[in-house]
Amino acid sequence: MRKPLIAVTPGMAQAEGRLYTSVAFFDALEACGAIPVIVSMRTGDEDFEEIAKRVDGFLFSGGNDVSPDAYGQNMRIGCGEVQPERDRAEFGYFKAASRFDKPVLAICRGIQVINVAAGGTLYQDIPGEYRAEDGANRLLHSQRSPANVATQYVNVSKSSRLFEIVREERIMVNSHHHQAVDRLGEGFTVTARADDGIVECIEKADMSFCVGVQWHPEHLWAKDPKQKAIFEAFVKACRGE
Repeated sequence: MRKPLIAVTPGMAQAEGRLYTSVAFFDALEACGAIPVIVSMRTGDEDFEEIAKRVDGFLFSGGNDVSPDAYGQNMRIGCGEVQPERDRAEFGYFKAASRFDKPVLAICRGIQVINVAAGGTLYQDIPGEYRAEDGANRLLHSQRSPANVATQYVNVSKSSRLFEIVREERIMVNSHHHQAVDRLGEGFTVTARADDGIVECIEKADMSFCVGVQWHPEHLWAKDPKQKAIFEAFVKACRGE
């Protein structure tokens, strides 16, 4: 069986001149039969499409906050460190992936990146800006438990790709974020929400596979088959199946 080549976008430690990412992404992808590789965050604009042609899919990973300037807002109290250079690169990779219909899995910051790249906006800080729907209690989206512990429920739309993958309308996930999708980017649909209404999954129907999740399945897949199934479905799509 062919092993697809999957580009993983890394974090940046700009002061130290380093790129980095969690081995958990690599462990999950390799366990599902893929070959993951890190791509540059300093790629020239002319190279995004060339890279997209050579890989079979993109995984957009977690990390720092997306710069509010990218969606036309001033930085507000509660917004964390931003890295416009990384934003620029990931927007470029996503637009190239969209053009060539390369499968995309976006995790945590990743879901925010692809939403902004498509013209959407974010809550810069959930505790300071978000009001739960219908009077529901707000949840702790930046959990204090270890990353491999699931702490909240997510409600999955039955008409979604995510439901086809996990086969459940309600799943337990972990949660390590303080920003979230606000206004949806063009072409996206919300396919899962937390109990307080926060967007937990978005999908783009005009791509063969484009799923963004706000939680971290890379820390849960080893003990939760539903979380592993997300990576399995993504890798399968990257093989063209």
